[in-house]
Amino acid sequence: MAAQAQQAVYRCGKEYTNAPREPALCEPLAPQSITVISGTRPTSAAAPAAVPRRSTPAEPGAAVASALQPRTPEVPARTPDVQQSERDAQARTILTQELDKARAQLAQLVQSYNQGEPEKWAAETRNHQKYLDRVAEMKAAIERTERDIDSLQRELTRRSVQASRRTP
Repeated sequence: MAAQAQQAVYRCGKEYTNAPREPALCEPLAPQSITVISGTRPTSAAAPAAVPRRSTPAEPGAAVASALQPRTPEVPARTPDVQQSERDAQARTILTQELDKARAQLAQLVQSYNQGEPEKWAAETRNHQKYLDRVAEMKAAIERTERDIDSLQRELTRRSVQASRRTP
């Protein structure tokens, strides 16, 4: 949509107006076409929120009064059960994959830990403390991975319970 301006438009410093206070200090702009871009409209059935009005010098208390007006919150539309069940299935798949990765990582860590006596590296033959530090880090990594596996299993169990509640 394009439309021509009805009146001349002036630039007065940083202000653009069609009624300048001092026309001698303003420069007229060449007529230009105006493009109007329509905004999007809310799709929910809820009423739009109240828009606060700006106060003018004639209405000094208008801003305070508009701030006290109640606003109607928009309620997001619920996704259909089919979409939700698809999302739940995807989440369970991702959790299962993460659980498999964590179990594989745990198996590798346990194998390299070798019941608390992993192979010594060349740099650790002269400095036994480096070896002890690495063994402690490996043990902490094993414990952390075990906790991750436990939490993933709990999350899978929780998702299975939620899915069974939805299906009658």
